[in-house]
Amino acid sequence: MHGSTNSSREEGVQPTPCRVLVVDDDKDTREALADALVSAGMLVDQASDGGEALERMMSGEAPDVILLDMHMPGIDGAQLLERLRKTPGGYKARVILLTGDTSARMMRFATEAKLLRKPIDLDELEAAVKDACAA
Repeated sequence: MHGSTNSSREEGVQPTPCRVLVVDDDKDTREALADALVSAGMLVDQASDGGEALERMMSGEAPDVILLDMHMPGIDGAQLLERLRKTPGGYKARVILLTGDTSARMMRFATEAKLLRKPIDLDELEAAVKDACAA
C-alpha cells in the first residue's frame, strides 16, 4: 500500500469556472458562442453591444474574459476597448476580438488582444478562451 499524498486530497477541489462575457450584435452568433462556452464548463453572460457590455461589467461580477465583436452599432469593439483602458484602476479581463476584418487598422488591435477571425471555429474558440482563463 502507498501512503496518501497531498494531490489525492486536492482531487475533489473544483476550480472556479471562468466567467466570459460574449459581446456581439448578431443574436444567433452570440447565442451559438455562448452555448459552446457553457458546454465547455464556463459561466457566460451576453451583451448585444458595447454599451450593454459596459453596463453588465460595471453592475455585476467582472468577467475573466471578454469575447468581443469589433463591428457593432453604437459603441463598437474598438470604442469599448478604449473605454476599458481608461477605467480607473485598470481593467483585468482578457479580451478576445472577433472579426472578419483583416485591415491594418484591425491588425493593430492584435497586439493588445487575441484576434479570432470570423467565421469562428468552435474548437479554436474554446482553446483561446481556456488559454485566456488560465492566464
